[in-house]
Amino acid sequence: MIVVILTLVSLAALFLKKQTDEYKKFTDPEPKPTPVADLNTQKPQLQALLEKLNSFDQNLQSNTKAEIKLTPLDLNLAISKFADLENLKSRIYIDQISDKEISGTLHFPLHSTEKLPNFVRSPLGIEARQNNLNGTFTATPLLSDAKLILMLESVTPSKGQIPEEVFTQLRRFLVFDKLEKQIVDNPKQEKPPLHHKLAKLTSTHLEPGHLVITYNPEVTPPSGKAESEAMAGKAVQFVALGAVIFILTMILFFILLSRRKKLQPPPNQ
Repeated sequence: MIVVILTLVSLAALFLKKQTDEYKKFTDPEPKPTPVADLNTQKPQLQALLEKLNSFDQNLQSNTKAEIKLTPLDLNLAISKFADLENLKSRIYIDQISDKEISGTLHFPLHSTEKLPNFVRSPLGIEARQNNLNGTFTATPLLSDAKLILMLESVTPSKGQIPEEVFTQLRRFLVFDKLEKQIVDNPKQEKPPLHHKLAKLTSTHLEPGHLVITYNPEVTPPSGKAESEAMAGKAVQFVALGAVIFILTMILFFILLSRRKKLQPPPNQ
């Protein structure tokens, strides 16, 4: 048991050492927060954004078909203004929107080694440092199950190259992360009004210079969960059909085998 425990501890230590060394290749010890839109110097633009959002909200409440187009400035102002987007503040700044992708700068604080006890760091030679992923990104929007998701297509760190396993963990960036945590932490409470509004949205796409979000009361909102359940149901039906066909085939085989034996002449005495 002692040997097993020492082996597991050694492997964990080696993995920790390897992970911290890898992080140093593409992260910075100094945080570089992204810019935050100044609400005081851009009051006319903020007012125009609030009017667009209010008009779109009224259409949602009245179940009227609507579309809202948001520019990079609109999105940056929204991140700076609304508490529901607090998780994006100083983390993401949007520079451009094309018909294929959203691009900008990002700042993600990753696992820090500063919190590791000295008796762990010293024997392994691990430096006490922050690991900040600073760089640029490209992304596409995804709407599914009342969630607006920023799917990162690429991340270019300020130095080195981000490993594929780290990129995979970061790829699905939930825009309204604070809202989802609130729902998960309080499952028995009534869901916030913002959740019900997101649940009514039917599509999102990109145009040059705009993120476009639409609502159509005649269209069912996209749901990855529903699609997965439908595919699972079809798979079960397919398996059941295969089982029935197999059983019928075996029955037919035994019937033919039985008839063949009956038609065979009796052996000579």
